[in-house]
Amino acid sequence: MFNDFGRFVKKYTITSSAITTSAVSFTDTVQGDSLIVEQIIVRTDSTGLAGGTNFVISQSSGKGLANVFVETVANLGANKTVTAGSVTNIPTILDIGSTLKVNNTVAVGTGAGTIDIFVYFRKLSSVSVI
Repeated sequence: MFNDFGRFVKKYTITSSAITTSAVSFTDTVQGDSLIVEQIIVRTDSTGLAGGTNFVISQSSGKGLANVFVETVANLGANKTVTAGSVTNIPTILDIGSTLKVNNTVAVGTGAGTIDIFVYFRKLSSVSVI
């Protein structure tokens, strides 16, 4: 049986130079009940990202595939919109206590460019929040 307790979208903005090679949470912690991450869309400003080899969004639940969105930094230059990471972009479930994290592979981000991350969530119960 499927119950739809609602969908919602959250936008997060990160500066290229703040992206390190260690995964750092950019969302709050899931509380109440699990959430489904249905889709992730990213877009860059007029500068875009620089440094790093791959831009990675991962989840911290410890279950399922860790990296849920991976795109090469070279594809995230000025004014780009990506709806499906060329390496990985899969729906996932964030369990209670989990977050989404961001990092680059190989090298840290550089420059003042920004990336907007739009995350489409679906609640598994009426008490699911992030």
